[in-house]
Amino acid sequence: MDGIETLDPGLRPYAAALLDVANSYGLRPTITSAFRSVERQRDLYTKWRSGASTIPAAPPGRSLHNYGHAFDLVVADPDGQQWLGLVWEHWGGRWGGRFDDPIHFDTGAVIR
Repeated sequence: MDGIETLDPGLRPYAAALLDVANSYGLRPTITSAFRSVERQRDLYTKWRSGASTIPAAPPGRSLHNYGHAFDLVVADPDGQQWLGLVWEHWGGRWGGRFDDPIHFDTGAVIR
């Protein structure tokens, strides 16, 4: 899967720091998606809209993944997922747990 290297250079250090924090607490983080092409986003959006996927997806061109400003990160512990979301928000980012997508982390209004 696409990793940190596909993110906007301004976001990379924050994503790396979040991975470091997660690793230091033994949460075993994995980035499952970062930059996505419009075609890949279209596929995910179509699957979500048709009910073939329970993971929310924005329309192509409207996802921050299409611009390298978002990544999806999962950890082994659901409580750890929420805690990382709160850490991310504290740093100024936006966490998808606030809109039923707890694996989503993006730049929010601050990190650019």
